[in-house]
Amino acid sequence: MTWFPSLKGFGLGVLVVGLIALVAMAVYREIATPPQDQVEPVSAFGRVERPAMTAAEEAYAHALWPIHAQVKQNAVRMTFAGLAYKMGDIGLATVKKRVASLIPMFDAALAQANRLRPPVSMLDVHREYIDAIRLYRDSSVTMIKVSGDGRDEHLIQAHEMSAKAAGLTLKVGEMLWPGEFKPN
Repeated sequence: MTWFPSLKGFGLGVLVVGLIALVAMAVYREIATPPQDQVEPVSAFGRVERPAMTAAEEAYAHALWPIHAQVKQNAVRMTFAGLAYKMGDIGLATVKKRVASLIPMFDAALAQANRLRPPVSMLDVHREYIDAIRLYRDSSVTMIKVSGDGRDEHLIQAHEMSAKAAGLTLKVGEMLWPGEFKPN
């Protein structure tokens, strides 16, 4: 049984080497980790956490929310009018009636948004949102043209403007109201 003490020594040697390796890894991680104020916080899902909004940013987001809700609703109504026409459910006169009623609503939303005074940190966001409302309004004006001549090019142009506006509103929405329901 001479091999038993040597096996014991070997096991003790492996344990000591393992502990030294563990301590070396811990020291390396401590040295390699940047100070906490330089590390961006990461959520459990691996996404970088955003810093909290300031009081002024929060007030701006709160003031823009009802405008945003109305703009989204009107954009959906405009899209459904175009789809209903293309599916043959409504005629050109109905498209004109439905979409024309949205123009003053987009104008009102634009006026309300222009009255807001965003904080300096939100000026670019605000400009993008104003651009989105203008695009929706222009899209509705373009869509109405289909009732005059029946040309689908107007619907295609209107869709392109509306799609760009939707991208802007989603971008702004993600910045101001993360986790907001986004349609498919």
